[in-house]
Amino acid sequence: MYRQISRPLFIISIALISACAGTPKMAERPAWVDGQSERYSHQLYLTGQGSADTLEDAKDSARADLAKQFEVALWEHSQQQQEYRKQQAGEESSESLEQRVSRQLITRTTRTIEGVEIAATWRDEATHSYHALAVLSRNKARQQFEQQITALDQQIKLRLTQAENENDPLRKTGLVQQAIDSHLQRTTAQGALQVVDPSGRGLPPLVSLGELLHTRDSLIRRIRLLPKTAGPLAFLIQPILSGNTANAGFRISTGAEADYTLIAATQLEPPLREGGWIWLRGSLELTLRDSNDHDVGVRRWPLKVASITTEQAENRLLNDIDAILKNELRATVLGFVVTE
Repeated sequence: MYRQISRPLFIISIALISACAGTPKMAERPAWVDGQSERYSHQLYLTGQGSADTLEDAKDSARADLAKQFEVALWEHSQQQQEYRKQQAGEESSESLEQRVSRQLITRTTRTIEGVEIAATWRDEATHSYHALAVLSRNKARQQFEQQITALDQQIKLRLTQAENENDPLRKTGLVQQAIDSHLQRTTAQGALQVVDPSGRGLPPLVSLGELLHTRDSLIRRIRLLPKTAGPLAFLIQPILSGNTANAGFRISTGAEADYTLIAATQLEPPLREGGWIWLRGSLELTLRDSNDHDVGVRRWPLKVASITTEQAENRLLNDIDAILKNELRATVLGFVVTE
């Protein structure tokens, strides 16, 4: 009697066990999806998490999440540096230019960080979404940014040595400006290094940015420029050119004592009426000439505006020219006399 009952129960038990073994077990939710990974500790790695409907999008989201740590830190650092420069220079055009450069450098840095890896992925069977973990070794990244800073320090030192041995005021100023440009890149690399360096110290610069800016501004005030305009709307562009030349720090000259002549010339196509709008197209050309009437450098920018009246279109054109000169005049003039 005992054997007749126990055998069916035994068979049923085997069947139940077999049924359980045949059902695939759902992968457990990794700890890194909700927080810090134990394998990739905060002391040794920077990490980023991302989720999306596809695996590739989740990977991209994880990389972006990691990059945000640099963007936030570098942007805060650049804002502090920009405020510091404001105290040193006090020129609105200089501040806006340097802030724009800082923003570009931040974008460039976060896009060119090497060594970011996708360490793990996971698919949530309940939501059908993908998760990814991006990691960056602090040690590898630290070495990368230290190498960048060392190379930039060498560039700064070279430019300042060349400037000391240069007699031409404009070329001397241009060399100092190149040192400033390298220092701005160094500032960004230093900020990135401080993100990956657990100590947060990075590598202090040999010369401060404030000192370089003070030196450049002192040199640029010695350069005498004679602003001239040519082409359509020349009489309206003249005060725009003169004002931005002075705002860039140059001395305005009105006679033969000028070291250089700075010419802003416009070339405009005939107004085009299209769809109820009046289009103005053309170009702005900035030319620097020495006292012997030789061209030192020429640069052009395209112009294109539209409005419902010719007068409004011309006003927009003048505003665009003012913006170009405000942002580009100083760098353009100094760049004419210095090549890499």
